[in-house]
Amino acid sequence: MTPDALQWIARRAPWAMLGLHLTIIVLPLVLVTTGGMAHHSIQQIAFAVPALTAVAVLHLRHVRAAARGSRPSGWPWSLAGLALLAYLPLNWIGIDWSSTGILLASSAMLLLPGHWRFSVGFAVPFVINTGWNAIVALDLLGTARGGATGTNNSRVVLGIYWVGIQLVFIFALYGVVRLVVLVNELYETQSELAQLAVDRERVRVSRDLHDLLGQSLSAISLKGDLAIRLLPIDAAGAQTEIAGLTEVARTALRDVRAITRDEHQVTLRDEITAAAALLAAAGVDARIDDGGYELPEPAERVLAWAVREGTTNLLRHSDASYCVIKLTLVDGQVRLEMTNDGVRSAVSVDGSGIAGLHERAAALGGRAHTQTAGNTFRLSVSLEVR
Repeated sequence: MTPDALQWIARRAPWAMLGLHLTIIVLPLVLVTTGGMAHHSIQQIAFAVPALTAVAVLHLRHVRAAARGSRPSGWPWSLAGLALLAYLPLNWIGIDWSSTGILLASSAMLLLPGHWRFSVGFAVPFVINTGWNAIVALDLLGTARGGATGTNNSRVVLGIYWVGIQLVFIFALYGVVRLVVLVNELYETQSELAQLAVDRERVRVSRDLHDLLGQSLSAISLKGDLAIRLLPIDAAGAQTEIAGLTEVARTALRDVRAITRDEHQVTLRDEITAAAALLAAAGVDARIDDGGYELPEPAERVLAWAVREGTTNLLRHSDASYCVIKLTLVDGQVRLEMTNDGVRSAVSVDGSGIAGLHERAAALGGRAHTQTAGNTFRLSVSLEVR
């Protein structure tokens, strides 16, 4: 179901619920004032109006709270009051007042907890109401036939009718309130899921931009510094570095656009190649052993981000002379290790990039770990692959 359709239903379901309940509420008044199944005096009509108003107030109070998934304060007393208003006037007003028992049963089902909802909330009002209605109806049937009680077939048909009509109305009133509750819960859940999706996408874009631009900006900075140093002594070399800087900037721009559309794909081989070139340009001795393994795409993507993040950290937070990148695959577990020296102890490497790497690894049931010993830093990522 689309969000717009669900919102349309959520807005209109309470009105449908109210309309059905008001129909049953006004039914006794219509029957009493029009002489539905018996003639009623002015006194009976005068009593029925305020009594039914009280019934409506109590019942709608229960319905309003139940539609919000709660119970009104003092509900046992208001339910008891509704029971008195439903049963006490029966002997005086007669069968035309009996539909108030339907309201009592539905209110009790909405308010009582657990198994009491059906064993007491439904069964007791239903048995009392249908039993009383059947007796009165049979009496009216006998009166209409000149004192005869009617045939057995007439009794059976009339009994089934009263039972069926009570069941239909009680469960209709109860069911429409539950429908409103479920629709509201579904709408709220869908809204929460939509917000979670937005938050998750925001985190993804933020993490990917950090991981992506970190290396690209480091490369731009590195090549810019190198071009400045080369410019007085090697103009051609400086021009080459500037051209490389420009290409890195264009690549970063394309990658940013791809990330915003969730189309950016990184591969382990490309990232290792890019890392080797960048480390070489920075004067770092890169020793790489990738093992030539064929890995599942999700695992390869996480390891590619790990190489990118490790390289960025090296360039930002160390004066490394060497970097070892080693990939091993043993017993269905792939492990990437990046080790370098020259760590600046004053700089923390446990930043948002490493946190994002932890999240990527955890999503595949793996883990990322960092360790600093002296001036040596090690980044390791372990993943299960099948």
